[in-house]
Amino acid sequence: MYGYRQTMQKMTLVFLFCMISVANAGTWIEQRYVDKSAGNYDKELYLKEGNFPQSEVVENLNNPTLLYRYDYGEVFETDFDHGKINVNLPYKGSYHLFIQERYVEDSILHIKMYKTRVYNSKGNIEDSLIKEIRGKTVGSHFGKEPFEAVTFEAVLQKPIKQHHINCCVYSGDIVPIKVYFKQKQLKNTPIVITTQQGWEKTVNPDSDGLLSFEIPRNTYADISKNKRFKEQLLIEAFYEENKSGIYKQKPYEKIKYYLSIPLSFHTSPLEYTSKSAGFYVVISVIAVFSLGLYYYRRKKKKIVKEIWFEED
Repeated sequence: MYGYRQTMQKMTLVFLFCMISVANAGTWIEQRYVDKSAGNYDKELYLKEGNFPQSEVVENLNNPTLLYRYDYGEVFETDFDHGKINVNLPYKGSYHLFIQERYVEDSILHIKMYKTRVYNSKGNIEDSLIKEIRGKTVGSHFGKEPFEAVTFEAVLQKPIKQHHINCCVYSGDIVPIKVYFKQKQLKNTPIVITTQQGWEKTVNPDSDGLLSFEIPRNTYADISKNKRFKEQLLIEAFYEENKSGIYKQKPYEKIKYYLSIPLSFHTSPLEYTSKSAGFYVVISVIAVFSLGLYYYRRKKKKIVKEIWFEED
């Protein structure tokens, strides 16, 4: 009897753990750089699913739509092949990739949106040099208008930075976000932030509907040898609509929306410059103290007077 109870308790714990894992599971787009030959790297995109950042590749989607939106308006459709996403883009520059899938399950229509920013280092740079310079220096990929081709979207606004570097996002930066539904801003929808180390936070909007969070320093890895060390976090949002209907000959009673945006960030340059700054401060203090001591001793030094004796 005692062994039976132990077995049932273990099964219950396993069941609860599985339920929690399923409830916390997310889906997002992951970017990889693959060394093809002699240091020539190609970018590959995959759709991943799991408890961030542990995941498996998603190989099949339900009625997917995959769209690239170029920073300056053009839209390109792409394909999805067993988890891998085509990155063959015509222009060099910044794109936003949108993957949307729809399916009915348990009388609920699920509409899921996976979004990420993709920088295409290859492609045609003709007629886009000024755009490239402007896009890298002022962060033109932030604060874009909501995309009319998707229903539920979050748009990253220009970060509030604690340093002078504009190209990247760093720990300590404040990231503002706006969430849209049918191109109208939602004022009461929170977001969930999860870092690769497991830190999680729910961010609620302010009175204007703006959601802001400070990127945490979530690891204390030695970055002295690799100042480009990257960390990852995942932004998720959820929304429900009480609306019934039929999709693909399947009836549904309400609609659930899900959105994910992965974000890469670097350790703040202020952290790895603080050591050199401290070194220079110490050297300066020592120099000033030594100079002051030198002048003080010179001032106090007695002048030797010569005394002459005249003999008759």
